[in-house]
Amino acid sequence: MENKAISQLISRLSKICYGIDEQLDQKLEKLVKEVETNSDLSVIFQYQHELDGLFKQHSETLKKLLAHNQRIIKTSGESLKRINGLPPQLRRKLTDFLEQPPSYSHTDNQQRLEQLLNYYYQALINKPVVGGASSSDNVANLKPKESILDSRLHKRICDDLQRLITELDYAGDVGTQLTQIRSELLVGIEPEDLPNLCIKVIQLVIEGSREERKASQEFLYSLNESLEGVHDKFSDSLHQSKINHKDQRQRDGQLKTRILELGAEVRSSDNLDTLKSSIQNRLIQIADVFKEKEQLEQRTSELLDELSKVELKLRLVREETNEYKKRLNAHKHKLFIDSLTQVYNRAALDERLELEYKRWKRYGYNLGMAIIDIDHFKSINDKFGHMAGDKALKVIARALQNNLRDTDFLARFGGEEFVLLMPNISPDAVMVPLDNIREQIKALPFRFKDQQVTVTVSIGATLFKENDKPLDAFERADQALYESKSSGRDKVNIIS
Repeated sequence: MENKAISQLISRLSKICYGIDEQLDQKLEKLVKEVETNSDLSVIFQYQHELDGLFKQHSETLKKLLAHNQRIIKTSGESLKRINGLPPQLRRKLTDFLEQPPSYSHTDNQQRLEQLLNYYYQALINKPVVGGASSSDNVANLKPKESILDSRLHKRICDDLQRLITELDYAGDVGTQLTQIRSELLVGIEPEDLPNLCIKVIQLVIEGSREERKASQEFLYSLNESLEGVHDKFSDSLHQSKINHKDQRQRDGQLKTRILELGAEVRSSDNLDTLKSSIQNRLIQIADVFKEKEQLEQRTSELLDELSKVELKLRLVREETNEYKKRLNAHKHKLFIDSLTQVYNRAALDERLELEYKRWKRYGYNLGMAIIDIDHFKSINDKFGHMAGDKALKVIARALQNNLRDTDFLARFGGEEFVLLMPNISPDAVMVPLDNIREQIKALPFRFKDQQVTVTVSIGATLFKENDKPLDAFERADQALYESKSSGRDKVNIIS
């Protein structure tokens, strides 16, 4: 019975801890099998040192948080690198920066965030000047506002900041401040205020990461303390169980001996009075043995009560762990879904694009990419308010999703732009679905402030070509989009 109870406890413990660490899962699974197949429970203590060490390690949660921040650095750095007119020296530094291996620790990650912010700042203050003047002369002769980036670059950085804030899910004061910054970006900020705002966002990201790390560490330490308490109780119960089992066998042996001795005296005795006296003595000894057995049973009952308390504590730990898992799942969902439109976000696009690119290289099927941009979206925000703009984004995102194949992939790239990946599509068949999307959006019955409004989109598309890298295809699609907009908007343009 004790073996079964202990086996059940360890099995439940392994289920509670599942997912914290892969090595820990394997060790606990192996321990459960050992206990189920081995009657000698001392095997448990062979795993004690390893399990103690694993429980004190950082959880996978911190690794995911680090990976998320690494994706933000990568996507934001690539966005900056694509900007036209970026100084060559800064572009080379940025290229070297992006080719560096991912950060191993959160400290290294924060330093990379600060370095990326510095590159953004350099992009802001180093707008190219026509003529042969040196860089130092340009800086000396320019007025402050003349060194600010152009409107297109300013808009892209603002969009990137909005996207970054949307993807983050920090609670408390950090979350409140980030929401306020996003509101300021939606209303519009002056170019000269953008560097300070970037610095503020980076500081809040670092602070939020620290708080998330601290919360995860506190949870792990709390879980470790709870499990250590369970381990101590379990060890005591196991020790007491062994003592009880030993005493039980001893009492059974004593009882058997007394009965055998009584039987022998009955058979060998010729004197009734002597036999009667001997039987009485033997019965008293047997009664003492039964009394000790009752005390032993009482201790066993108390041991079962202690095991029940341990089981209750394990149940509480499991409930706490399940609640934390829900938070992790919600956070994971937040990492890849745009909260406003409920389509995939930039981080999810980067991951899917890498996957589709590898499939395209391996299998050689056609892979299309399209960039969809809402025409005159700023005028909707300016004329009807940002709530109307948000509504338009939601409706258009839903319409786009309704017009896709099962294999297509749609993500919000930033602001009013969406990117569509179309694997295994014929070159002759690209125009039809994209033009259908354009017509469907144009037919949507938008109504803002009791005014009927027609919203259109411009689309630029391309197919991956031999020796293409993802950035090559994206730049062609972006050029196709530019041509669609410059030729009157509400058009689909494909560059092959």
